[in-house]
Amino acid sequence: MFIHIGKGRVVFKSELIGIFNMNLRDNPVNKQFLESGSDKKFYRNSDLGRHKSFIVTDDALLFSPIVPTTLARRESKNR
Repeated sequence: MFIHIGKGRVVFKSELIGIFNMNLRDNPVNKQFLESGSDKKFYRNSDLGRHKSFIVTDDALLFSPIVPTTLARRESKNR
């Protein structure tokens, strides 16, 4: 199964590690994680201010304009 994360993108549930609120980017550990992802081409440079959540998968860091609670509801609905 998969989860639609907005802007025509989907994530397979088997690859999903976590869905996080963008407000957590102010935490020093999360900030370092997001910055290091850019350095290692884990994700393409993006305007972080426009997004409401970030999704960590097995091999990518994705950004979504959808709030984490809605994404979590979509994930649990497809079980």
